[in-house]
Amino acid sequence: MLFVILSSFLLISTPAKANIDSPNYKSQAFEVPFFKSTTSLFPSGHTTIENLQKQLVTSQKASDNHYKWNKLYFRQDELRPLFATHLSRYVIEAKTNRRYKVVEANAKSFQLYDEKNGISKTAQVHNLIADAYDAGYVMALKDLYLRTSANEKAQIQTTIPQGTQLVAERYDNHFALVKYQNYQGYVDLSELITKYDFATFVFAQDKWHRVRVRTFDSIATTNNEKIPLNIIKGTITPATRGIIASTSQKIPLWSHVELTQDQVTTWNQSRLKEHGLVWWKPNPETEQIYYSIDELLKRDVASVSFHPKNPLKGILSSDGVFITENGNSWKKIPQFSNYNGPVHYFSDALLFVGNFRSVDGGKTFDNYIQIDKLASAIEYQFGFFPKKLQVKKIETSPASKLKIEIDTGNRRIKMESPLFAQKWTASKS
Repeated sequence: MLFVILSSFLLISTPAKANIDSPNYKSQAFEVPFFKSTTSLFPSGHTTIENLQKQLVTSQKASDNHYKWNKLYFRQDELRPLFATHLSRYVIEAKTNRRYKVVEANAKSFQLYDEKNGISKTAQVHNLIADAYDAGYVMALKDLYLRTSANEKAQIQTTIPQGTQLVAERYDNHFALVKYQNYQGYVDLSELITKYDFATFVFAQDKWHRVRVRTFDSIATTNNEKIPLNIIKGTITPATRGIIASTSQKIPLWSHVELTQDQVTTWNQSRLKEHGLVWWKPNPETEQIYYSIDELLKRDVASVSFHPKNPLKGILSSDGVFITENGNSWKKIPQFSNYNGPVHYFSDALLFVGNFRSVDGGKTFDNYIQIDKLASAIEYQFGFFPKKLQVKKIETSPASKLKIEIDTGNRRIKMESPLFAQKWTASKS
């Protein structure tokens, strides 16, 4: 009886283990042409992908970048959008994950300073990510009045010029309290652009919330919650999301644009014994698939979870499972195709996808939850044997317990177990 019922459980029916760092080539013996340069018209020879992979030196991508607004595309020199990094006091370099203080910024490049190592450098805007825990600046979209109180009829102290960056000390009644020169007062939030206007997620009340829109001094979430700006502790802002912040451009003020990469071509360089350095294009079927956060949020996101101490690291499910190390580029994990269940990011090493667990930071996943023990525990705790077991929610507690919500076919129940043991009991919370 137990075997028959367990065979019908609706758990994830995927291979027990997969390594997302090693592409799953359909045929390593398949030969591809290689070239002396990326501009060569004719190949210098052919060899197997396996041989080229063993001698791989580097990989590069060539692409044409455009700004997309509605269904229109603009060259990069046609628009000058503002990005969240332009309103940041600190930024993260995407490749190195190193934190820098912003010394000076313009439309395309930043002057940065590494306070820890005393190093200055220049970086391109699209190679940087806004620090999630830096509240940053607010910026005047036009000349605006600085008033004595948070009221549109309050006395005007002075006028703040368009483009001025300010530090908001708090938000009150649709106004922001700021300092400007020798004045302190309130400015209308509808005339300011903030880091929250770029955010896809905000951290408040000990959890991440998916953003729908900022409405004056609060965030409206996709779950119809209202989060006051004053209690937000962190933001996730995609490096590819920009906002038009001046009236002298081709599209309206406040328009959201997305930096897109069109016609991306990948070239790999390998060193072959008889040919030296050669270039080759990987078969499209062998390439890892990466998505931007904006691309993923256009889907129905089933579940998302971020590293508790580093929100640049996250895992998300939406017709598959995607993992990121920098908050911007998300890699699809081939093991979980079409998956739309719960995910949970516990630590650098420990992640959960449904009843699967990774102990190496998401490189491999093993089937973790032992359904026979879980089913027996449910029968003992609740007095009925489940018709099925489908994990609907995963979370962990400060006491290092794994908590899951399960659809048993009879009803939904909550169970918990120590993180590294299969000792299931009914959860009280």
